[in-house]
Amino acid sequence: MIIIYFYDSIIKKEIILVDMQFWTLCDIIEKNKKGVANLNQLKSRMETKKMEKKNLKKKLNSKKKIFFLLLIAIIVIAIKLAISIHNWQTMALEMLTNQPSQVLDSEGEVIAEIGKERKRKNIMLSEMPEHLKNAYVAIEDERFYKHFGVDIKRTATAIGSYVIHFGKASFGASTITQQVVKNLTGDDANSPTRKVKEWTKAIALEWCMEKDEILGNYLNIIYVGPNIYGVESGAQYYFSKSALDLSLTECAFLAGINHAPNAYNPFHEEKDNTEKIQKRTKTVLNKMLELKKITEEEYQMAIAEVEEGITFQKGKLETEGDGIYSYHTDALLTEVISDLSEKKKISKTFATNYLYMANLHIDSTQNTVIQKELEKEFLEKQYALKSSNGEQTAQAAMVIIDHKTGQVLGCVGRLGGKERGKRI
Repeated sequence: MIIIYFYDSIIKKEIILVDMQFWTLCDIIEKNKKGVANLNQLKSRMETKKMEKKNLKKKLNSKKKIFFLLLIAIIVIAIKLAISIHNWQTMALEMLTNQPSQVLDSEGEVIAEIGKERKRKNIMLSEMPEHLKNAYVAIEDERFYKHFGVDIKRTATAIGSYVIHFGKASFGASTITQQVVKNLTGDDANSPTRKVKEWTKAIALEWCMEKDEILGNYLNIIYVGPNIYGVESGAQYYFSKSALDLSLTECAFLAGINHAPNAYNPFHEEKDNTEKIQKRTKTVLNKMLELKKITEEEYQMAIAEVEEGITFQKGKLETEGDGIYSYHTDALLTEVISDLSEKKKISKTFATNYLYMANLHIDSTQNTVIQKELEKEFLEKQYALKSSNGEQTAQAAMVIIDHKTGQVLGCVGRLGGKERGKRI
């Protein structure tokens, strides 16, 4: 007889096997092993599920964190973009007053008007003939009244050309609104980054201005000839008349030279531009006829006038300022441009244009009495001592500072008077 004490791990009890066959005993042992194995498998599955749940929870938490971080990033970017757009719109509207800035001395008297050296005169859109407005829109931006600041069709074509030519082709395709942006910022670099910024600014400008406002301002600020800005000054320079009195042919000429005014100047002393002028003017007239902005009869009469030869009469345009300021004001303007560039995060070219057009009032520390005395003293010939070779003279400079406040009251940079303004 065989007596075996056996502990069953499943039922947790001792089992006494008495008088059993050996094979029966082996069968019981094998079943017990299988039960243990099944239990271990069950435990393993439960632990695996727990781990899977933990991992899933971690993944969900991780996704939530990423989502919230992205959301915060989007909100921050949106706020920065909104602030940037608002700042741009504010600056653009200030600049489109197209008025010179004033510099005041320590007594509040105007001592300089920055921008009066430009030949320009603002007029209302209602003071411009319809043919002039239609000529510019036809040749520069025929879908001006339909787009939102960017002409998608022309832009897509320009991008395609840029890609095909591996970045060597110009983007072009600038709408009138984009040209306003370019005239204000002074940025004409041929790069994708600059173009994207221009698109953004153009769209933002359309949000805060009507189409006719944009067109009117555009026609007042564009460069039309040597130091000449705006169609009114252009009409005076080329035809000695007001823009309102321009004929269809004269309007077509003025609109036609927009992309390169100096290349079509009829008063060029060394080069006859008659053929170029005729060809370009006809191009504008053809476009106006195609867009039905003029009748066939008007077109034929204008073409005949072009072929006979456009009559130009050079007008005398005087500037209200010569751009020659005191050394104190020169130094002040350099500082102002640097400060504007830094604080408004714009280029120095943009800051300079802002100074010329935004009608700013700038308080300076110049004491005009002291400044004039300095300039008068530095005109004295006794200080201009000649060198041994007789080609150069002694030079001098002076700065007077209020030691209590640190303010510069007056300064001069050299002997003799100022004959030309400093380029800023």
